[in-house]
Amino acid sequence: MIEQISKEIKDEIFRLVSTPGVEIEDIPDKINNIFKIELNYEEIMEFLSDEYLKHNLDYGRRLCCRF
Repeated sequence: MIEQISKEIKDEIFRLVSTPGVEIEDIPDKINNIFKIELNYEEIMEFLSDEYLKHNLDYGRRLCCRF
């Protein structure tokens, strides 16, 4: 299912993750309501972990907090 996630859905997932007050558990419901698809929590977490590993999203934190 990860291969079927479009750029618009990816952008919406990142927007929801970065929005204060939005829980990760709520993201699949919001995405499913907006785009009328069937993503579950495990698929969202798999997508986020793939993006984390692919783009090394921890790099900025390591620069800022060296110790």
